[in-house]
Amino acid sequence: MAETLTGDMSHVHVGYTSLDGGFPDYLPSSFNNVIKFDPDVVKDLDQLSHYIKQNRIEIVFGFDQPVKSKSYRVMKKAGVKLIVSYWGAPMSDINHGVKLLFKRLQVRLTHYKPDHYIFQSKAMADSAVFGRGVSAEDVSVVYNAVDTNVYKPDISSWKYAYDHFKIPTNRKIFFYSGHMEERKGVHVIVNCAKELVDVRNRKDAHFLILGNVDGQEKRFESMYLGTKAEGFITFGGYRNDVSRIHSSCYAGVIASTGWDSFTMSSMEMASSGLPLVVSDLQGLKETIEPERTGFLVTPGDHMALADKIEVLLSDKELRDRMGRAARQRVVENFSLKEHIAKLTDTVTRLYAETIL
Repeated sequence: MAETLTGDMSHVHVGYTSLDGGFPDYLPSSFNNVIKFDPDVVKDLDQLSHYIKQNRIEIVFGFDQPVKSKSYRVMKKAGVKLIVSYWGAPMSDINHGVKLLFKRLQVRLTHYKPDHYIFQSKAMADSAVFGRGVSAEDVSVVYNAVDTNVYKPDISSWKYAYDHFKIPTNRKIFFYSGHMEERKGVHVIVNCAKELVDVRNRKDAHFLILGNVDGQEKRFESMYLGTKAEGFITFGGYRNDVSRIHSSCYAGVIASTGWDSFTMSSMEMASSGLPLVVSDLQGLKETIEPERTGFLVTPGDHMALADKIEVLLSDKELRDRMGRAARQRVVENFSLKEHIAKLTDTVTRLYAETIL
């Protein structure tokens, strides 16, 4: 985005509070426009001011930058015309009444602050407007992106996950990849598997769950070991071959019970041509077009989840139609090319409004 805006990488600069992890591997090894500063250290802010003036920097694009920071005043005084804060998380819990009014007043009275906030989902944007009190006029939504050339349907790899995880090929794989904490709803997926296999006697579904590390799967084992569902659930750990695994899968499942947003895993699955069954939560419901690219279910309701999975199991034509629509939606709206274009257009508009 920055290269597109400036037309030359020599006009692009990156700043960090720490470089202890080494030089960023996404930058060319010859790239020298790097500054390290702590926004709470006066000496570092003096250095930042000099750097901005020396390089005539006019736009600052920061990640998860809060409403207040000592650095904003320094940036503006040094010549920065536009500060944009890009958020990949909710800014606040939703507030109401007097508390929300106080938050809005606090933001309004803060003289030096980001000029605009960009969020990765509408639910995240709402957390700023109805939680932190940021004006709706100062908020935009630019959804995250996925590499559609990596995550794509690949019929030639349809046996990949079956071979790697020793899953019988007469079963359709339902896939989850993500964290294991309570709010992510892995226990709901396990209970859904038990309902389908133990109660409804479905032998044509298998649940592949990725993301567990350091024995995190152990706390779920007591839920299904010794039941019929035991042989129909696989915890596959942390993998770097997810795009190939998708080629073996029938649908994606995200059964979160607490806050969740427009997750990367949802876009990756959809880009791979998988319909999604997801919880009707905040930004998570933005990951699908209900009844077209997937289904919404009540958070925590493993019976409802089982019902929707049975619908897909029983209607392959519907599953295929939803999968094609899911892929098309990602290609048209959430590709890297589209993402960069939307970010560029947004920052260009904001900059033009600032200098008028």
